[in-house]
Amino acid sequence: MPKLTFTATGETYEVPDGTRFLDFCQENDLPHDFGCTVGSCGTCACVIVEGGEALAPRDDEEAETVEMATDEEGARLGCQLVINCDVTIRPAEV
Repeated sequence: MPKLTFTATGETYEVPDGTRFLDFCQENDLPHDFGCTVGSCGTCACVIVEGGEALAPRDDEEAETVEMATDEEGARLGCQLVINCDVTIRPAEV
């Protein structure tokens, strides 16, 4: 099972392969902010600190929203992430 680590708390969770980051955070009351949950507001922008090489690349819509939300290189939208490998995540600076 992939491991999901939050830099904000240092906590690590094992998650089933293919788990949506949004769903896992909401179901477990985890420390990540979400807004619209559909990829258009940028509230959930995050940075993959470690791992993530196997994550699906962001599409054009995600890239556009991320660019409006933060200047951080490699930022992603948490509501669009599907966890399929070990990743360490922190909120993006907006």
